Parts: sequence; structure tokens; C-alpha cells
Amino acid sequence: MGPFRASAGERTPGPGVHRRARGTGLPRPVIMGQDGAMPHSPDAPLDRLVRAVTSLSYALGRSRVHEELTASVGVTVERPEIALLRVLYASPEPLRVTDVAARLLVRSPHVTRQVARLEAAGLVRRVPDALDHRTHLLSTTAHGRQVVDRIDQGMRDTFRATLQDMTDGQLADAAEVMERLAADAAARYEEPPPAAPPARGGH
Repeated sequence: MGPFRASAGERTPGPGVHRRARGTGLPRPVIMGQDGAMPHSPDAPLDRLVRAVTSLSYALGRSRVHEELTASVGVTVERPEIALLRVLYASPEPLRVTDVAARLLVRSPHVTRQVARLEAAGLVRRVPDALDHRTHLLSTTAHGRQVVDRIDQGMRDTFRATLQDMTDGQLADAAEVMERLAADAAARYEEPPPAAPPARGGH
């Protein structure tokens, strides 16, 4: 029996109603809905979405889930490296390390270390930038694109089995919600470009 359950013969207050607990002068707690939100609260659907997104993020980020997914498609790539491969795969042109870091919301040295591992594994190609020989341009190799395709196919198979009773319209609506949240997070937390060094005065 929960701590706020009404005793026998006592009426439970309706949604949104506070009643004084006997002898305390304090309001009794409002009974929560089954989904954990305040009954009839205008934020109830949003509360469900917050919990769903955070739970999904946690579940997909667990090592065991990642290992099972990668093993099911026959690849051994770390989670952050898959994210990097997806960024390069989705880009119509090669990207600099700083571009990749901005899209992943991480620091450039972090991307540089990942690129070194992926390049050694034959998943990423790195070539000098023709316009700036101090930097390199990154792109996926054919093998790198195959890895992304196989990982994504594994995700599609999992989602399809779970959401098989949902219509295409419902899936499209869900995808739009996730895309808007992802785009907002990227814009909100994107680091500003580094300031240009001050120009030297000529004589």
C-alpha cells in the first residue's frame, strides 16, 4: 500500500484538489496519474515525452545494447565512432575536423583521436585540404558506408518489430518530433567558432 493511499471509508480527493490532513493543517498530496504526471495537467503529454526521450537515450547508450547491435551486424565500432561515421556519410562533401566536432557538439581533439582509429580501420579517408594544407578533409570509405548501412539496418529491424502496429503517419509524426528536438539541441549547444586572431599592424 502506497504512503498516500486513502484508508478504508475515507474518500480520496479528486484530481487537483487539496484537502487538509487531519490535525496537521497541511494539504494532503494530490494523487498522481498513472503516467506520473499531474492529473489533467496541460504538461502531462510533455512530461511523457521527456521521460520517453531520456529513457530511450539511456537505453541506446548502454554498452550492452550497443555491443549486441554491432555484433548482430558483424562490426566492432564504438558508439561515438558510429556517430562520427554518420556525420561524414550524411555530408555531400568532405568535412574538416572542426566541422565534424561542431555537428557532434564535442571538442576537435576528441574527433581527431576518433578519426585516427577509424582511418586505421579503413573506415575513414583523410586527405589534405587543397585550400589550406594545415588541415585535412574527412570522408567515409566504401567500407565505412557499409558499416553505417548495416548498423542502421539493425536499428530499423528493431524499431520495425517494436512499432509494427503503428501507421506510417504515426511514425512520420514521431520522427518529426525527434528531428525538431535534435535540431534544437544542436543549435542550442553548438559552440561559437573561434575568434580570428587580431590583425598585425603593418609598417
